[in-house]
Amino acid sequence: MRRWTRALAVAATAVTTVLGTGTLAQAAQKPNYYALGDSYAAGVGAGNFLDTTCYRTDASYSHFWLTAKGRSAFGSVANRACSGATTATVKSTQLGDLDAGTGWITLTVGGNDVGFTPSLTTCVISSDAACTTAVQASVGKANSALPAALASLFTAIRAKAPNAKVYVVGYPHLLAPATSGTTCGTLTPAKRAVINHAADVLDDVTRNATTGRSGFTFVDPRNRFAGHEACTSAPWMQGVRLDETIKTLHPNISGHKQYADLLLSVTG
Repeated sequence: MRRWTRALAVAATAVTTVLGTGTLAQAAQKPNYYALGDSYAAGVGAGNFLDTTCYRTDASYSHFWLTAKGRSAFGSVANRACSGATTATVKSTQLGDLDAGTGWITLTVGGNDVGFTPSLTTCVISSDAACTTAVQASVGKANSALPAALASLFTAIRAKAPNAKVYVVGYPHLLAPATSGTTCGTLTPAKRAVINHAADVLDDVTRNATTGRSGFTFVDPRNRFAGHEACTSAPWMQGVRLDETIKTLHPNISGHKQYADLLLSVTG
């Protein structure tokens, strides 16, 4: 009886080994690093556009991070980030081939959920009062609707990629502080104060959504970008671009390199 038991145990181990090897081999054929998210993750504001649908570029923070980590450290990689993406569209269009073999994910999202871009447009072209009203509406959405939207997305990511390390990268302050004495075109100190406050709310809500969630890490760029916002003497952010409006208030090449360096300090 013991010999039969031992024989069955050996056979079961052999079957498990074969199936396990097959599963790992199958997973290894798929990308094990995904860049997900919105225009900040796509690299808008830096480098050359690689497409005219999602406006991914060749100078996104994921590109520089991947280069710094060393391409040989990964299997294949995929950039799914897309300008205009919300938590819902990331969930519906960017998670398709994540699986148990996905080891790394970077993600920036949330600004489009709260209508941050239209609010910024209002701030550029309208009065202080109109800017404040528009940005406060975005802040209200960030506090009321974004937590549940992020939770739903994070749950979907974990279900698709149970083994992935997920780095949720936040937004910097976009503009020189209101107290800096710096001029910034139509973006008055009052406007800059409410816009930077909105970035704080977005980051705080996103940080809270990752807290206690296994395998998720929030990466906060605000301190790194301090003193290098748009309208400072050495900006890592694009200012108001009338020639290429899509780049307005997005990180430039230096900004994406700083994002990548910050990621590297967190991920090792």
